[in-house]
Amino acid sequence: MTANAETDYDLEEEVDSHLRRIFYIKPKCDSPKCNPYIVEYFGVLSLKDLRAPERKLWVIYFCKQPELDKTVGEIHQKYGKKNMFDLYRTPVFSGAALRASVKKHFSELKWFTNGNLLEAPPKSHFNDERVVKTITDLHHLEQQRLYNYIMVKHMWFHRYK
Repeated sequence: MTANAETDYDLEEEVDSHLRRIFYIKPKCDSPKCNPYIVEYFGVLSLKDLRAPERKLWVIYFCKQPELDKTVGEIHQKYGKKNMFDLYRTPVFSGAALRASVKKHFSELKWFTNGNLLEAPPKSHFNDERVVKTITDLHHLEQQRLYNYIMVKHMWFHRYK
């Protein structure tokens, strides 16, 4: 039943609004806050410092798909296009969460983490392949957490249906 005039009365909508008030449930959102069809990406760029070649640097970033080229272009402009290359890029559920997880992991390893820049300590055994493997493992862990959360909610829903 659609309410297209003032005289039309939508009983389902009215009951729904009253039940939401009675049981303190949030009202329905009119429109979704984000577009689910726009993919968010997380990436890592390897950075070579020409002034100090023994330094091992990586730049992490996350952005939505339409802003990907702009974000990578800004990073290239800031650090120099010749000195870096794209090491890792993957679509993620939440780029901010994965970025926080990556920064936390590497800061616990006593790395220098400043903004989006990761720097391995001197005489570190980390190289590009090892950084990619670590970030891939962290991404897999994030996906596993999301899957477990969804499955627990699913089981709870079916148990109390």
